[in-house]
Amino acid sequence: MTEEVSGRNPRIQRMRRLLRDRGFRYDEATYVVEGPVLVAEALDAGREVRQVVVPASASNHHVLHRAGWSGAATLVVPDGVFEGLASTRSPQPALAEVAFHDVEPIDLATTVGPLLVLAEVSDPGNAGTLMRSAEAFGATGVVVAGGVDPYNPKLVRAAAGSSFRVPFAVVDDPMTALRILDEAGYGCWATIPRGGLSPAAVPSEGPVALILGNEPHGLSDEVVAACVGTVSVPTVGGVDSLNVAIAGSIALHDLAGRKP
Repeated sequence: MTEEVSGRNPRIQRMRRLLRDRGFRYDEATYVVEGPVLVAEALDAGREVRQVVVPASASNHHVLHRAGWSGAATLVVPDGVFEGLASTRSPQPALAEVAFHDVEPIDLATTVGPLLVLAEVSDPGNAGTLMRSAEAFGATGVVVAGGVDPYNPKLVRAAAGSSFRVPFAVVDDPMTALRILDEAGYGCWATIPRGGLSPAAVPSEGPVALILGNEPHGLSDEVVAACVGTVSVPTVGGVDSLNVAIAGSIALHDLAGRKP
């Protein structure tokens, strides 16, 4: 059922808080997806969409009707209210509240890999790009090990729908992720700026997990020591290091192209 509401409506206040308050997102186990394209992709992926909000100027938008057919509550708000609700300066005309959908780490550890581990990666744009690359280059899952919130609105936008389709798990820290993967028989490879194997040279026997570190500091010595080996993306010239999203994307591409 569609209803028109004001900015004082408790459901609108709830959406605003979900967008801005990480603790509230985790208390409620729901988050906000922004834009009609992403809302449609969430529906296509079978995610639990609980409510959809659109501005009055877009009240005939197809995603509103589609969400209603799926059983989600739908709300229409004045354009000014909607603009104050969204997290971007030029908001796209749809917001959806979606239930959390991360999986247990052990569920990922029983896949065939490769897996991508984000070890305290802190920038949501980088993390979202890496989720997108994970889907593009055949990773079967992503482990978020500390650092970024996988339900951050910026990450969800940067993932461009991949975070709905690529299974991901959340653990407290990188060492916990390595322990789980090691017990499941994964070979964990630490990415470092220089001196490691080319990703294409990583042995193809058994499942592999690629470990990517925090943007300013990389991986801790403890994490590197716990891995079976190190990998580096070959570069030329005077480049000291690559952005983690670029390095991780190239490494995933090269892992996917390995010869058995």
